[in-house]
Amino acid sequence: MYRILLSICFYLSLTTLIYAQKSYFKTGKTTSKNYYTEIEYENVRDKIIIPVSINGKSYRFLFDTGAPNLVSKEILSSINFKKSRSLSVTDANQKKQRMDLVSLPNLTIGNVTFKNTSALVFNGKDNLVFDCFEVDGIIGSNLLRKSIVKINSKKQIIILTNDVKKLTLKKEHASKLTLVGNQSSPYIYIKLKGEHSGNENLLLDTGASGFYDLSKNNYKVLQEKKIVEVISKANGSSSVGMFGVAEKSEQYRLKIPELIINNQVFQNVITTTGDDNNSRIGSDILKYGNITLDFVNKLFYLDVFETENDLNEKLYGFSPTIVNNKLTVGFVWEDTLKDQIEFGDEIIEIDGVNFQNKEVCDFLVKPSVFGQKERLNVKIKNKTGEIVNIILKKEYYGERN
Repeated sequence: MYRILLSICFYLSLTTLIYAQKSYFKTGKTTSKNYYTEIEYENVRDKIIIPVSINGKSYRFLFDTGAPNLVSKEILSSINFKKSRSLSVTDANQKKQRMDLVSLPNLTIGNVTFKNTSALVFNGKDNLVFDCFEVDGIIGSNLLRKSIVKINSKKQIIILTNDVKKLTLKKEHASKLTLVGNQSSPYIYIKLKGEHSGNENLLLDTGASGFYDLSKNNYKVLQEKKIVEVISKANGSSSVGMFGVAEKSEQYRLKIPELIINNQVFQNVITTTGDDNNSRIGSDILKYGNITLDFVNKLFYLDVFETENDLNEKLYGFSPTIVNNKLTVGFVWEDTLKDQIEFGDEIIEIDGVNFQNKEVCDFLVKPSVFGQKERLNVKIKNKTGEIVNIILKKEYYGERN
């Protein structure tokens, strides 16, 4: 679910986990009939990380409305739990694994304790999400399905309550929230405008970096209606999901003149298509306002900081990804670069900084080495071992700049 690396469009996806068979996620309840709690969160490269207590021990969890509850197998070794079944799970890149579904006796966020809530168990090793962000699990939408969640990004606080009267909300900032599937995934409607206009129902995904990701299936409809402007297309991969890197495929880099959420207009939105079944609004929305997901009354609120938001941005001619724990070329968007580099070529140096001996987590959680630079000198080793020197310049793309 994540646009996360450097200044280049790199996506680490940990989005909706989809179940190939019936699952049982609507379990558990709070120990309090009425509750209100404020939780300070840590922002690690646009990932929301909160403290969670299980059996009196504190853990670090991602807060991800695009996923269900998930815990590491290490947590289970120290608690009593009940296993109910095994499920086939698909990540955002359509990669599948079987995962156990368990019931957790108690789990506490702030001063609110949840009893007998369902969670998937991750048994894998060397996982970029768990290892690099140093988390032990995920708090997902199934835990939140009977709560009201407000995220105040300026204060970095999450409010969790079941009483809407304890929040200051304006009806004119609200729209319909739909809870989809056993996971109770939160979906909202947005409006898109180009030469023509249309609506899209999509996932509100706090675990996804970036502002807006467009599924390739939905792209085809929007392109036919001349709502989106194609900047370029490329073959490659840049999405890293829960179960690994996405397979190589053809994707599109796009500009959308207007994207409207709850009557708030966002201009010149740049995005890239992906192979997930769902389009999504990601955590970058928190850069523009505070959000409230009222799972109880099925409403979504957006309280923007500014009334005008132009998201147009300068772009580099390729996007990176991670292959075999190395920083590599993901997509080559600029035609003039396509005869020099391709997907999988290793990025070995940027502006004199050697990348060959960097830890893979450095690419994900440490400050960007790209920063706001408009020009980069990059050394790339292609598949024949040849070193290619290229100069990258940030440029505006598309007709409506």
